Amino acid sequence: MQKLLKAWGWTQSAMYIGIGLTLAVAALAALVQVWVSQLLPTITDISHEFDALAILDKLLIVSMLGEIMQMTRISLTQRRLASEPFLVVGLISVVRRIIIITAESNRFMELHREDFTLFMAELVVLGLLLVVMVFGIHKLRQQRLDEYRRLREEERAHHDLRGTEELFSVKG
Repeated sequence: MQKLLKAWGWTQSAMYIGIGLTLAVAALAALVQVWVSQLLPTITDISHEFDALAILDKLLIVSMLGEIMQMTRISLTQRRLASEPFLVVGLISVVRRIIIITAESNRFMELHREDFTLFMAELVVLGLLLVVMVFGIHKLRQQRLDEYRRLREEERAHHDLRGTEELFSVKG
């Protein structure tokens, strides 16, 4: 049974390493793509249209990949699943969608006026998700801070108790 659990652990570690490497390659490829397809043509050819929204969209995806890599690293090193990185990835995703909708809203309104209500409804839902995720991240960080403070107080109390014991101990 012990050998099976050890093999399971090695397999899980290999999987996380593979996931991390794949995410790193994807993030680097997306960055190279931004440079090659968006930035370099703009620098070398003044007539090339600069699409800041496309660059921002790709960079937010790279940022999401980076956060997922962070989750993978935590899972590999600490053997636990942390919830805060998931909320950060969700937050980046929501912000990305809000930016895209608002930046392209004029084009959407011109093409499909009837869809404007749907886009506004989506923005409301995304706004609510944004508030919920920020609140969740805040609560998780506050909980971690409270735990740290509690541990520090326990350490101080334990240290004080040890000092009192040394005072009253009889040495022979």
